[in-house]
Amino acid sequence: MSGDALKQEYVPKYTTGGEHKFYRYLLLLAINKLILIEKGMYKGVTPELEYLEHYDRFITAYRREGDEVYLQIARLLRKTAHRVYRIMLQKKMTVPNAKFLNLV
Repeated sequence: MSGDALKQEYVPKYTTGGEHKFYRYLLLLAINKLILIEKGMYKGVTPELEYLEHYDRFITAYRREGDEVYLQIARLLRKTAHRVYRIMLQKKMTVPNAKFLNLV
């Protein structure tokens, strides 16, 4: 998904629902994908890596345009990616990855 398409999808949801609802929305999407992965019906990029890619795009957009909303969305995407990674580790769906915190 391109950066502009991500902006059109995520920015309105963030501005209308707020930080907490947007975070819950991201978690819900990721958990739905995890369920599909467990059933063998999803063959795409895992949700935690997808959210890290989106995080990179929003950080880049923030640095280019300076809009504070992009920074807040990027923070929530990274937070969600780490949370989903933890869930996947607990369920033994992935192996430890250097991109994420492993010692806490």
